[in-house]
Amino acid sequence: MPNAKKKRQAKNEDFKACRLKKKLKVGKKKALPDNYTDTSFRSKSIALPNQSITEDKSRFATTSRNLTLNDVLSQLKHYNAGVRKDAISGLEELYRSHPTLITASLGQVVNGILKLLIDDDRDVRKALLGFLQETFPEIKIADLQPFLPLLIIYTCSAMSHIFEDIRNDAVKLMDLWVSLAPEVVVSRFWNRVVGIYMSLLSVSSTNDHAGSSIAGGSKITNAESAKAAAAKSHLHLHKSKLGPVESLSRFLQAGLTQRDQDKLWFLESFLDHVQAKEGFRRKMEQFKSCSTHNIVQWDPKKPTMCQINHPTLVSYAPYLANSALPTLNLFESAGPKNTNNKETEQVLGMDANEDGKMRVKLLIETFQPVLLSTWLDAAPTVFATSSTITVTPALQLLSAVLHLTLVLWRALVSSDEINSVDDAWIEKHCHHLLKHFVVYFPYGADVLGDGGPKANALLRQMNIETCELTSLYMLAKLSQGDKESLDHLEWIDKVVDHVLGLLGYEDERTSSNFKEDDLSALLPAVWGFLNGLGRKQQYTMFKTFVDYYQSCHAHSGLKRTALEFLIGTYLVQSSPSYNGRFVLDDRYRTLMNNWISGLPKTLWQLKTSHPQTSALIINFLCEAAKRSDQDIFEKKSLEATELAMVPFFYVNIASKGELFGPFIDLPKETQQRALEFVYYVDSGSTKVANAIEACKKRQG
Repeated sequence: MPNAKKKRQAKNEDFKACRLKKKLKVGKKKALPDNYTDTSFRSKSIALPNQSITEDKSRFATTSRNLTLNDVLSQLKHYNAGVRKDAISGLEELYRSHPTLITASLGQVVNGILKLLIDDDRDVRKALLGFLQETFPEIKIADLQPFLPLLIIYTCSAMSHIFEDIRNDAVKLMDLWVSLAPEVVVSRFWNRVVGIYMSLLSVSSTNDHAGSSIAGGSKITNAESAKAAAAKSHLHLHKSKLGPVESLSRFLQAGLTQRDQDKLWFLESFLDHVQAKEGFRRKMEQFKSCSTHNIVQWDPKKPTMCQINHPTLVSYAPYLANSALPTLNLFESAGPKNTNNKETEQVLGMDANEDGKMRVKLLIETFQPVLLSTWLDAAPTVFATSSTITVTPALQLLSAVLHLTLVLWRALVSSDEINSVDDAWIEKHCHHLLKHFVVYFPYGADVLGDGGPKANALLRQMNIETCELTSLYMLAKLSQGDKESLDHLEWIDKVVDHVLGLLGYEDERTSSNFKEDDLSALLPAVWGFLNGLGRKQQYTMFKTFVDYYQSCHAHSGLKRTALEFLIGTYLVQSSPSYNGRFVLDDRYRTLMNNWISGLPKTLWQLKTSHPQTSALIINFLCEAAKRSDQDIFEKKSLEATELAMVPFFYVNIASKGELFGPFIDLPKETQQRALEFVYYVDSGSTKVANAIEACKKRQG
């Protein structure tokens, strides 16, 4: 019994202990036991002032945030996009304050920005593009060239990226490299870049069909919603295509055309030899400048002081060898032979081998389907309206397609490759495309409203490019000996009439919106039609241009541009290598003699406000006088021109007294060239001699 009693007491004590035990609750810490001992401790650290804000960096170039170049470059790799963008801003700040620092550390800068070319953040890429566009054009190309291949490779990678916005930004970067160093891009990355552009345009075309199918498959509640959805879809598609097409046009222009072209670049294509092209280019440069080359010192007491050379000797003698020195290296062993041009031509596909001959032809075959589909897609949205045409992505895309087509056909027609294609190929790839282009030609003629100066200028440019493309088509057909088929194409007559209308044919007034740049762009079309039209139409075209020149104001840029074209037309035909169909023969004798007789009046009207134009006229007069009556200009016309030069020197009018012309105020070199003209004509006119003597006395 005692044991049972003890067991009951023990159970009661256990029950009481359980009731007194604290229960644990969620979120509450467990109570510490009574015998708990605190073993925690605290420590203090000393913080040294090594932060960038307080660090002494007076020996280094820093930003406003006290960051050195190394600090900024390290932040370019930061995981946060905002920090990377601020780092690019720091590079811009360092360049503005210390431009030599960026140039000296260009290798580090390039390595730091390479991965940012394909950065996921749009703002970072935009900031990087702005930095490169601001700084890299100011850096010498010799310093930049070692790093360009690496930059171009990363740009090509970005252009083939899976995300569209990265591809679009990469296209802008490629434009920058083409503008900075076209030789590097073209000579080393031609095939790769062309393939990437083709992929870009193919992706855009695929997106076109995908966008159309999505728009067609979606549920549209009403007609207004359908129009809005279609307009939004087309707007995005046109914008996405615009950048690659414009960029491709600039890239091909850098690779297929001559660099640093002047207004008369198209005349050189009608010369057979490189020496003749270089001689013509140098001759025009001499005419435009006040050069002392081969100037005759006029002295009435020594009329035979100068031995007259053949007029073409001056043009060709300096180019008998590759040396640019005054002494001629007539033998190849006299100096190293320059093969850079040959290597460049082989890379561009412009050499004489079969692969090179097919380069431009393959480009046309490759890109024409994309260009045609783009035109057919965008043209109705722009021209199928009688209301106002404004500057839209669709209009800009049409302009880019036209320009790209023109670049390709310029390269084909101006090279020997045009002889390797047949008539059927020209019909398929040029005529087929032109038929769609001229449907709406002249562009904007049927529009009632005014879209503004930018839209009008863009439409005018498209009309001019269509005219040149038509002239190239005619030249391509004539190279195949197919002239009869051109006589049955009415749309060609419409294009020719448009060119004549721009030049004021049968209308004394011309559009005031027609600027100097427009005339410069129209000159290749005029020259192409002069070599492609029949004899009667040739004369009409040339006479219309001469009349347009006469109608221009003496001080306008249009006058100077037209003058350069007429002088270039005359000079290019004096070369034995000239192969054009247009020739200034006896039909143009009266027209040309009347034109040259009016040049002294232009000299007097110019006064001293345009010394370069005055030098151009006087240099041309000297060239014509050297050839005397053995050319299209007659001896009596040259003597009449010399007599008309008297007011240019000096006149004595009874009612006004002595009047000195612009001669005494022009540069000394131009004065000497004017005296040289009088020397070569040698008419023995006392009026001219007295006028020159009066000028000599005035100048002492």
